[in-house]
Amino acid sequence: MSYEFYKVLHLLSLIFIVACMGISFMAENKPKLAKITSGIVTLTLLVAGMGLLARTYPGQPWPVWAKAKIGIWALVAILTPVLSKRLTQNRGLAFVGMLALLTLATCLAVLKPF
Repeated sequence: MSYEFYKVLHLLSLIFIVACMGISFMAENKPKLAKITSGIVTLTLLVAGMGLLARTYPGQPWPVWAKAKIGIWALVAILTPVLSKRLTQNRGLAFVGMLALLTLATCLAVLKPF
C-alpha cells in the first residue's frame, strides 16, 4: 500500500482515538462501543504507523524519535482505560495530561528532533 494510504489511516485513527478518549474520560456511563472502538483504532494506528515507518525507512533500524513515539503511545494506550475507570475526580485533568502526551508524540513525528 502507498505512503499516502498509511498516512490517512494513521491520521483518521488518531482522530478516533482522541474521540474515544474524550468519551471514556467525560461520560458517566461509558458505552461499550467506545471501549471496543478504542481498542480496534489503537491497533489500526499501530499498523498504519508501522506501515509509514516501513515506507519511510525501508530496511533500516527505527530512528530514536519513532521508538520514543511508540513508547508514548503505549503509555497512553495503557493509562487511558485505567485512569478513566479508577479516577472519580480530576478526570478532566487526566484527559488534558493524555492530550499533552499525544501532542508530544505528534511533535516527535513532525519535527523528528533525534
